[in-house]
Amino acid sequence: MDTDAVVHALLSDDADTIAAVVGLFGESVRLAAGGIDRAAVGKLVFEDGEQLAKLEAILHPRVRAAWESATADGEDWVIEIPLLFEKNLQKNVDLTICVFSDPQSQVERLEQKGMIRTQALARMKRQMPLSEKAELADIVLLNDGSLEFLTKQVDRLISKIKTLYN
Repeated sequence: MDTDAVVHALLSDDADTIAAVVGLFGESVRLAAGGIDRAAVGKLVFEDGEQLAKLEAILHPRVRAAWESATADGEDWVIEIPLLFEKNLQKNVDLTICVFSDPQSQVERLEQKGMIRTQALARMKRQMPLSEKAELADIVLLNDGSLEFLTKQVDRLISKIKTLYN
């Protein structure tokens, strides 16, 4: 489960979440199609820690409810949680993996997704440095190469985990 994707779905389709975010930031963050303009909200929150905390108070309980509901069946899940360590959620999972890349690569990838450099840097500044996350994680995967290289690392990791736990 990609928790960022859950947030995107909440901000585009969930009427209660949309109403709460519009209530916090005003109608200027609502798209014509009815969802939330994430870029506009991003500009507001990544330069203002208080506003970010208010947004997280709306989103995080909903995201947590989504992953708790999905994992309630007792099956094994992989859950991607960008703020895992910042929100002290590592105690809720069996194994933590940090996908690590150097800060320059992080900025370049965010720019490729359409984010301007200053916003990318502001977003990164609000998060725990990847080097600290790597220290806390059980496993670290290097992501400075191609997607193919990362995919090979993930496949190898899955193979090892299956060997250990089956």
